[in-house]
Amino acid sequence: MKLTLLWQWKHYVERDWVSRIFEPFAGEQVYDCEHRIVLDDCLLIDAYPRAHPIGYFRHFRGKNAWLVHLSDETYDGAYEIYDNFRAVFRIYWSSVFNPRRVLQLPLGFQAGFPAGAAAQASAASRPYLWSFLGGAARSSRPEMVRALEPLTPHFLHITDRGQAERLDKSAYVQTLRDSIFVPCPMGNVNLESFRIYEALECGAIPILEKRVGFDYFKHLLGDHPLPTFPSWRRAAQFLAGLRDDRAALDRLQSQCVEWWESYKGQLSAQIGRFLASPAGEDAGPYVHWRWAIPGSQTLELMRHHTLPALMRRIKLQSLRVLHEGKLRKTTGV
Repeated sequence: MKLTLLWQWKHYVERDWVSRIFEPFAGEQVYDCEHRIVLDDCLLIDAYPRAHPIGYFRHFRGKNAWLVHLSDETYDGAYEIYDNFRAVFRIYWSSVFNPRRVLQLPLGFQAGFPAGAAAQASAASRPYLWSFLGGAARSSRPEMVRALEPLTPHFLHITDRGQAERLDKSAYVQTLRDSIFVPCPMGNVNLESFRIYEALECGAIPILEKRVGFDYFKHLLGDHPLPTFPSWRRAAQFLAGLRDDRAALDRLQSQCVEWWESYKGQLSAQIGRFLASPAGEDAGPYVHWRWAIPGSQTLELMRHHTLPALMRRIKLQSLRVLHEGKLRKTTGV
């Protein structure tokens, strides 16, 4: 059976990725955008449920309806709406979600990204050892720049330093295609970012972070070949050791690209199995009881931070309280 994709907004940044991985199961696509339409045999694709009338979601109870929960980088809660659906798909992994009732998906690439559009140049033939485009003042990014900047040749374009402007999408994509490695520091508050999957689509090798006792990407992706390090100093040592070994660079690139192509197919198959055999009520609640403990959201986000990144976050929040009179856990997409 094909399911209707019921979108609550036309411009989700995850739109193309969701369409790609759900394509085998997608029928008609309906754009509501006002939280009024209720359908049977559907995938409701929504974000920020706390901002919408809770009563709307109750209308899906008892129907063959599934929720695809997007953009929950800050683990913002309102997970009681999950009870109204047969099961839930969501972006951004956490151990608080019951894997029998919630299938957690990678973030994927941004809407409009030319996924897999060009033949991949071999790693050894690419002009840049590594590249990074974006803001570098927040999270763990200052440590990344300090550790990797001595390694050449590289392309570093920092948009929150001086008068630097963002490059257009075509320049960004071409830079990824010209890079052997793409360091992927944590985003606003979460270790996961679009940069990881965009690098893979361009045949570049993402460099990932992990924290002490918390390997986010192993939990999310399973066994994978993507280089992952507890510090950017260790990552720099790894790049320096491989820089002049053309055969090793090409071999690692092939492993990462082949894994990613295989993973995407396996992910759609996993989605199909999840749709075909949803767990019943005896599978337990959607969310672990510890989420009800005060401060759980803050503790979950702290797992993603290094100590310097956490101190920057505290400083930023203090400035927001001083100037805006309120706290925010993220600056947005």
